[in-house]
Amino acid sequence: MNKDLYGNTVNLPEDVLKYLGDCFNSASGADDSTEGFRRNKELRDKGTVSYQQLKRMKNWFDGFNGHQNDLPFILNGGDYVKNWVNNTLTSMRGNISLSKDIKSVAMDNQYIAPHEKNNIINQNRPSKDHHSNLERYDLEITESLKRINEIIKKII
Repeated sequence: MNKDLYGNTVNLPEDVLKYLGDCFNSASGADDSTEGFRRNKELRDKGTVSYQQLKRMKNWFDGFNGHQNDLPFILNGGDYVKNWVNNTLTSMRGNISLSKDIKSVAMDNQYIAPHEKNNIINQNRPSKDHHSNLERYDLEITESLKRINEIIKKII
């Protein structure tokens, strides 16, 4: 289901952009090598975030074992951005699921990947090809039998 979300982008709400800016300004002592510094700057500059980036952000927040006062946590937006990321991903995934549920009621099941069945009839050769092969073999057998008969006559 999530494969349908790849390539989607989300515009960052003004409150999230403002909060990221506040976090950036309050992270004194942070530089380009501080984890989250470039992400914060990129998010504010672009104003959008891709689905893949949202997943990376969620993964970072889920794996973060530090304190809320650590510079990387502050630069990544803290609990405010963490909650926004989780809510946005849940909403995006829910919309896809709801869309597929609606389509599955109105049309064929949308949860099954589209595919084509192998058409066995089309894989067989037409019957006239069989006949032409049989005729060729019959001719070869007939000629071989004639040679064998000639050899037997010479021997007898």
